[in-house]
Formats: sequence, C-alpha cells, structure tokens
Amino acid sequence: MYPRIAFRSLSTRTALTLAAALFSPLALAQAPDPAAPDPALPDSTAGNTPAPAAEPAPAAAAAATEAAAPPTAAASEGTTAEPAPSTSAGEETTSPVPAPPAPSWYDDFSIGGGVILYYYQPTFDDAKNDISVYFANLILDGHWQHFGLHLEPRFRDTKLRSFYEGPVWLQEAYGSANFGPVTLKVGKAYKLLGLFWDNSFYGNVQVYDGLKLDPNYGISLEGQTGKPFGVEFSAQFFPVDGRTNVSLTNRDTVSVPGARRRNAIVGRVAPSYDFGEGQAHIGLSAEHFEADLPDGEQGVTRAAVEAKVTYRTLGIWGEGLLQKGRHVTDFPYAGDASATPPVPGRASGDNRYLLVGGEYGIGPVTLRYNFSYGKYEDVDVHEVMHVPAIGVALNGNLSVLGEYVDWIRDTPEGDIIADRSINVTVNGHF
Repeated sequence: MYPRIAFRSLSTRTALTLAAALFSPLALAQAPDPAAPDPALPDSTAGNTPAPAAEPAPAAAAAATEAAAPPTAAASEGTTAEPAPSTSAGEETTSPVPAPPAPSWYDDFSIGGGVILYYYQPTFDDAKNDISVYFANLILDGHWQHFGLHLEPRFRDTKLRSFYEGPVWLQEAYGSANFGPVTLKVGKAYKLLGLFWDNSFYGNVQVYDGLKLDPNYGISLEGQTGKPFGVEFSAQFFPVDGRTNVSLTNRDTVSVPGARRRNAIVGRVAPSYDFGEGQAHIGLSAEHFEADLPDGEQGVTRAAVEAKVTYRTLGIWGEGLLQKGRHVTDFPYAGDASATPPVPGRASGDNRYLLVGGEYGIGPVTLRYNFSYGKYEDVDVHEVMHVPAIGVALNGNLSVLGEYVDWIRDTPEGDIIADRSINVTVNGHF
C-alpha cells in the first residue's frame, strides 16, 4: 500500500540546463559518446552537433608560434625575450563553455519523482519475508494559463497485482482547466469518496476493498472556496473504472474476470475552518455505480461521513462508510469450480466500514496509529486491522517508516490471520 506522495518538483528548465551542460560539445570531446542519445533532449544537446577540434595546449601553441615567427627587434639586438607564462599540468586554461539557455516555454513544466524500497517481515506461521522496490514513479506537470496536463507513470519489476496488465501503469493522467476556485479534470483521476487517505503506507481494510486510492476514467470537477470558513466540493462521473487500484484479488470489481465498474457518479461536500496553525473539516460524500459482473449487473450505492482536525504536528481523523449492493462475487468466501458439485462464491451486499487514526510529530519523528474495520453483514464476517507506526524524516527528500500490522478476519468458522507483519519502507523523492 502506499500513500499519495507529495513530491518536490525540479523545474524542467533547471533539469534541461544541467543536461545541456553535461552533453555540450566540450563534454563530448572529453568523454566517450553515450550509447544512444536521450530522446527527451533537443538535438543540439543529444550529441548531434559535431564537437570542435581540440585546441593545442597554450604552452605548445606559444612554442610553435615562436619557432615560425621572425626574431623580434629586441631579440635581434641581444635582449632576452620574456618567456610565455606556463601552466601546471592539469590546470584549466580555457574558459568553461556556458550552457545554452533553455527556451522560455520550459518554465511551464515541472518534473518530480521518487522510489519506495519495501521490506516485509511476517511474524506468523511459516510466511516468508521479502524485499522489493514497491514502485518508482515520475510526476510530470505542465501549465499554460488556465490549462494543465498531469501525468504519473509508475514502474515495478513485477506486476503490483495479478490483474494489472503489466509492471508499468499510469496512476493518473488527465488534462485540466482552471476556472477560479474550480478545476475540471478530464482523463484518469482519483475518485473522491470520504477521507482521501490515512497517511500510512500499508493501508486499511477499505483500500483493499477498492474504496480508496482508486483512479478511474472520466470527468472530475473539484474546488474549494472561502477562508477561514470554506467548503471543499467535488462532482465526478466515471464511465469505467481505471483497473489500477491496490485492492486485493476478488475484493473489488476490477479483479473479477470480465467485470467492470460502470457509470459511477460521485459527489462530496466538506465544510472547513482554517484557524491559522490548524484546520478542521467534516464531510459528506456518496457514490453510485453499476457493477457489471459475470452473473449480471448490480447497482451499488455508498455513503460516507468523515471528520479531520489538524493542529501544528497533531492530526486526528475518522470515517464511517456504508455500502448497499454487491460489487464482487467471491469475497469473503471464494468459490471452488473444481468441486463436485461446484461451490459458488459468496459475497456480501450489505457492508459497513470504519476508519479512525491519529498522528503526532516531534521534530523529525512522527508517531501514528490507524484502526480500520469492515463488516460484511450478509455472510456474518468482519475484519479488524491495527497499524501502529513510527516515521523518521532524514531530510526533506528521504524518510523511513516502520509499521506493525495486525489484521484478523472473524468468521463463523473461526478467526483467520490475514496478516501479522513488520513493514519498513524507505521513501526517497525529488
């Protein structure tokens, strides 16, 4: 799991100026050519401009000139000519070649990115540990007056989930238009239902059911007005789901073969109060969509109430969410097609969720705790997850987060350990 990470942006003008200096004709004359020019760079900085012939060393040049030239009047009269100044070996004797200026339109772009290194250590049964790059990503933004473009590609060595098309995907990709306090996004953007996130890495029951960090394809109208009293609001329509949330297999429509979430309508309103060193808000949101499942379409409605208060380094939040309608076929009970007779899966269409958490920062250290709960009423199953955590910001671009996870599923047949583990992430970004 992962939060929506805020990245520091390096302006494209600065990045390309540095690149131009590295790949200038002088640099090419002193180092081997790269195996292939970077297609992102202009031709003039990608090795397509021939390097000038190397100039002779100043001392050698003076000697050659003196040998070829006739004696001066002073020399013919027996006066000793003043020797040319010499330089020590390796001393820079030429002025550095200035980098070519970047075009002014590069100022309209920014680039950010990062990587998350993830260590997983289970503490139950014979489960095995693992270490991996959870993902690396780029954040690309362009702005032209009232219009913008946002892209976030993410990369891994392997698929994040079995239902992903591959190890590379677009987390978000949309064009935008800004009209005062309102922004219109068209493309692939996050659904806004309830609290956006709980500041953890591992996550909560809700995100594994596809309720959070869920990008979809469609239109999103978002805005915020007023201070210190204000209102956050959004209205969204998604014809189809985005197929790249982090839900687990069978727990959301996106992982059911041949299924899609269609025609989702989402709305949210959250009055807020900004009191200088902190902010408080409460919010109401709702969603309705069609779960296009192999056994037929199901109408699904969700409603959420949320609240959050922050003051200096203290934050407290909570959310309650109800769902009516079945959006999967095999959770909490998976079917078995190989049995005789085949055993169908069992899913719940009456679900209730709760999320409560808080954090407190002391210098570079942040202490955090999250509790999440899911109740699947139709099949009498519920899940409870505790995630205490401690994070340390090593600097503005590097942090370490350690979390302990205790995740239990309570069923009529008995308790099941979904996960008990220590999770350590190193998050670096620029």
